[in-house]
Amino acid sequence: MERKRRAGRFVREGLDGDGGAKPVENTGAGRAPKPKHCRTFTRAKVAEALPDIVDRFVLEAKKGSMGQLGRLTQLEERVERHERSVQRMKGLAGAAGGLLTVFHLAIDYLRR
Repeated sequence: MERKRRAGRFVREGLDGDGGAKPVENTGAGRAPKPKHCRTFTRAKVAEALPDIVDRFVLEAKKGSMGQLGRLTQLEERVERHERSVQRMKGLAGAAGGLLTVFHLAIDYLRR
């Protein structure tokens, strides 16, 4: 089979009659998410489900069949600590944006 080039790339002929496969339009529904979105989505879902998970583990611990309760409480504390630091960073970013806006307005006022 002879290979042909189009726009500097090799293309296969005979797949759909015009010399190569056509790109598929991604509408967003079937598209694979980016890794950072997967991580964000997973973290959000775990944060949503964590109270239910903890309640279930507490019920199991009260029955006496839970051996990892100490590790679970450590995990819950770590998640809460992380959430507090995220909220703190959001607040600092908002405050810094506000200060930068005031600074730019002062510069514009002094130029006039």
